[in-house]
Formats: sequence, structure tokens, C-alpha cells
Amino acid sequence: MDKFTRKTSFEQWFSPINRPLFDDLVKTHQLNHYTKKLYMASFMKLLLYAQLHETESL
Repeated sequence: MDKFTRKTSFEQWFSPINRPLFDDLVKTHQLNHYTKKLYMASFMKLLLYAQLHETESL
């Protein structure tokens, strides 16, 4: 068994989010319309990471 095939705890925490539905909502509400670098999926992961680690600011 390859040691790199396991999901990290963060990936397991993020996995209940329905990715196709999330992508449809992002497209419907045009959340990535003016985005140049930080897309909504990455931004959501960043916010979840900050919440998990109780970060005071980003």
C-alpha cells in the first residue's frame, strides 16, 4: 500500500461537501467571475482551515 494514497484529516473533513453542487452554485452566482488567483473552492478550504485551527486572522 502506497503511503501517499490516504486522505489527510483535513480532506476527510472537507469531503462531505458535495463538490458538483458547490461548483454549480459557484457558477450560478458567478462567484469566480472577477477572480484572478483565489477561486471559491480554494477560498472555502482556506476558511475551513482557519476555522479548524481557530486562526484569529487570515
